[in-house]
Amino acid sequence: MKFKDVDLQELFQVMLAYDIAEVTLREGKTIVEVKRGGRPVMVSSPTAADAGAGIVPMPVPKTAEAVSESGTAGESEAGSPAAGEQPADDYHIVEAPLVGTFYRSPAPEAEFFVEVGDKVSSGDVLCIVEAMKSMNEIQTDVDGVVKEICVDNAALVEFQQPLFKIEQEG
Repeated sequence: MKFKDVDLQELFQVMLAYDIAEVTLREGKTIVEVKRGGRPVMVSSPTAADAGAGIVPMPVPKTAEAVSESGTAGESEAGSPAAGEQPADDYHIVEAPLVGTFYRSPAPEAEFFVEVGDKVSSGDVLCIVEAMKSMNEIQTDVDGVVKEICVDNAALVEFQQPLFKIEQEG
């Protein structure tokens, strides 16, 4: 395998999907190390190592835990729901069934599948999660009203990360 043939986005997705913290690729004297968790990415070759270069910080996607630590929309600084909103425990949460890229529409120029305030029925498509170049439609399994979209369009999502909050009817 040549490094130019490696699709780094797919490598990152596989690392997230299987909770792999570190990968080392070697080809001859060239070594590529990829580490998750805010640690640096080390790229070294005979010339880069001699020059003392090669450490480049790797951006790490925000996890559901990081989002909950920093707070989410609709929460006051005390961590309670904002005035007039239903507590989050009463909402149905639609979670990501796999690691991938979250898309709110079927194509870049197309309208979003749903907006906050839209009424949805069980089986309606809410979004697409792309994983390994495969487009996976994510459907709701309840009837209700979309109260929150928890992820930005084209963001990387992790397994079981909340995507939507739906207020159920009835």
